[in-house]
Amino acid sequence: MYNSNKILTDTAKKRLNVIKEFTELGSGFSIATRDLSIRGAGDILGSEQAGFIDSVGIDLFLKMLNDEIEKRKGKSVMSEEESDSKPLLNVSTHIDNNYVEDDDLKIEIHKLINEIDSFESLSKIKGIIEDRFGKVSENIEVYMYEELFESMKSKKGIEKVNQNDRFIEIIFTEAKTKSIKADDLFIKAYQISRNFKLGYKNKRLILTLNINNLDKHWIYYLIDILNSI
Repeated sequence: MYNSNKILTDTAKKRLNVIKEFTELGSGFSIATRDLSIRGAGDILGSEQAGFIDSVGIDLFLKMLNDEIEKRKGKSVMSEEESDSKPLLNVSTHIDNNYVEDDDLKIEIHKLINEIDSFESLSKIKGIIEDRFGKVSENIEVYMYEELFESMKSKKGIEKVNQNDRFIEIIFTEAKTKSIKADDLFIKAYQISRNFKLGYKNKRLILTLNINNLDKHWIYYLIDILNSI
């Protein structure tokens, strides 16, 4: 397909491998999608060829494209702050090159972690990742537990989370507050960590965790207490 004496760039090699991989009839869309992820999608509704679609994922890219089209039509678009997709907690979701260097494999790991919605799925996905790439780092495991926390938002009645470098504050909905036995929760929280405090404001129960001087990452304490509610 090319002069054997010619030195190919990494991008060129990837694009040739895509053509080699998708040879059957009707593979045009697959080739186009993979080529788009390799060479970049370019500015949304612009002329410059830049960016890397896998860094955000095809689903998010298409949402961004649709939002931009709606804006051009003069229609209002929900901001990220207004969207339920914005993470409640601020934790690192970075996958270090020391664990996996290939960008495609990193995207695959991100997609697996984003499927976590229970302790069972967390354990299963952690096993899948470790079977292929080796023991996960502390940062990746925290990332997994953060996804588990996000999945618990609705069923645990979490309305809002405030976070800074000293504490994390979980505010429950008014409806959930009515169903929680504060005395029982106080005892359970105290058993997990003395860094927990309970408060009450605007008819809402507020659970606060001081994140300083903990024996392990604060995400584990939050999961423990939410699992007891």
